Amino acid sequence: MMVKILTSGFPNGFSDEFSKVLNTYIKAGMNFVFVASEFENIHEKTDWYCNHFLEMFRNCGITFGSVDIIDSRITRKKAQETVRNADVLWLSGGDTPTQFAYLKSYGLIPYIREQKGVIIGMSAGSINMTRTAICSLTCDHDKLEIYEALGLVEFSIEPHLDKDNITDELLELSEKYPYQSIIFIQQVDGLCRSLNV
Repeated sequence: MMVKILTSGFPNGFSDEFSKVLNTYIKAGMNFVFVASEFENIHEKTDWYCNHFLEMFRNCGITFGSVDIIDSRITRKKAQETVRNADVLWLSGGDTPTQFAYLKSYGLIPYIREQKGVIIGMSAGSINMTRTAICSLTCDHDKLEIYEALGLVEFSIEPHLDKDNITDELLELSEKYPYQSIIFIQQVDGLCRSLNV
């Protein structure tokens, strides 16, 4: 059974509450796959973030049996095989449409959709987990972009919502997609909480 966790980010590490959630589904020795948001130009940054999150996992008592990074340093075929065999798949943050374009060009979308393990999306990764990705100007995207994404969850989200900045743009988008709720979430101690607006 696929477990889907959507997050915004962890500026202070994993909270105790989030660590408990992770320990419910993730056991020591599982294999961890970190999917970059930009596959070609920031390998050093990708490695740093992967190691940074691995340290957070270790701090909550989870060590992995193997770790793989998906970006342009591996072949398309190897990337697909790696996603297929992942126990824990981390879709990183970064530029949301760029990440989705790489997922598509590497042929990873069907493998992610068939995943039976734990998928954790952070920021851009969580937006791309939705049925319809909505990248709004309000939430610091360069332009408004809306596209069909992975479809792992039936709603759309805004992972970096400032509850004091619910703009007309966000309200109009939530009305434009009435059959698909847009859930605005904010981070509280590492976990994202839904807000009713």
